[in-house]
Amino acid sequence: DLEDAVKALWKINIYAESGMGCTGPIIRVSDANLEKAHEELKKAGYIN
Repeated sequence: DLEDAVKALWKINIYAESGMGCTGPIIRVSDANLEKAHEELKKAGYIN
């Protein structure tokens, strides 16, 4: 679930917001946290 993924990032002190992009649901994070957020979401099974 999108909100669960956002909360998973919050737990590791990465601020994130969910929203709707042109192609579907998105999670917004700062450029500074993008790589770490991607790694953590992948590790948690939210993305491939």
